[in-house]
Amino acid sequence: MDALGNIANFLNEPIPSFFFEAVVLEKFDVSDPLAMAKATTALAAQALDPTATAFTEINGLEIGLEVGSINEAGWSTPRPVFDKITTGTLEMKRYLRPRHVGVMGFSADPFTGWCQDTVSAAKTWQTAIVPKDVLVFIYHPMIKNPLPVGPSSFPVAGFIAQEAFPVKWSVSGLSSTNESEPIIETIELKYTELQRLAVPPV
Repeated sequence: MDALGNIANFLNEPIPSFFFEAVVLEKFDVSDPLAMAKATTALAAQALDPTATAFTEINGLEIGLEVGSINEAGWSTPRPVFDKITTGTLEMKRYLRPRHVGVMGFSADPFTGWCQDTVSAAKTWQTAIVPKDVLVFIYHPMIKNPLPVGPSSFPVAGFIAQEAFPVKWSVSGLSSTNESEPIIETIELKYTELQRLAVPPV
C-alpha cells in the first residue's frame, strides 16, 4: 500500500521546470512507431556532447485558437467563431561558447549551422529554408535509470514544435565592467504546430 501511495503522491506532484533537454530532428512523425526510438538515439548522441545543445531556458511552447465574431439576426450579442490556430515563438537561450562561434571558421555546433544556413537562404534565395522539428523532453529528478548504461533519467513529458525554423538570432549586451556575466545567446524559432507527446517514463 505504501508503494501505491508513493506512486499516487508522485503523480500528483508538480513537475519541476529546471530539468529538460531539447533535440532537433529533420522530421518527427508522431504516427511512426520508431519515431520515439529515433529521438532517444538522438538524445543519447547528445549525451556524449552535453554542451552542444545545452539550453538554459526555453519559452514559447504555446498554441491557441484565434477567434472572431459574427452578429446573428435576432441576437444582440456577437457570437464567437473560430478563425485560425496560432502558435508562439520558441525562444531558446544558452551560454555562448567558443564551439558555437567556431574556431578558425569551423563550428562543431549543428544548431549554429542551421541558423547560418537559414539566414543565408533568406538572404540569397539560392537555397531553401529547411524547417525541422524541435523536441523538448522534460525530466523528473525522482525518475532515475537504475542501469549503468543509457540515459541517467527518463522523460515524464514532452512537446514537439513542428516545422520550426530560426527567425531571430541574438546575443546579450557586452560590458567591460562586468567580468562575471557570461554572454547569453538567444535563438527564436517560428513553428506551425505544437503537440504534447505521450512520453512513458520507462
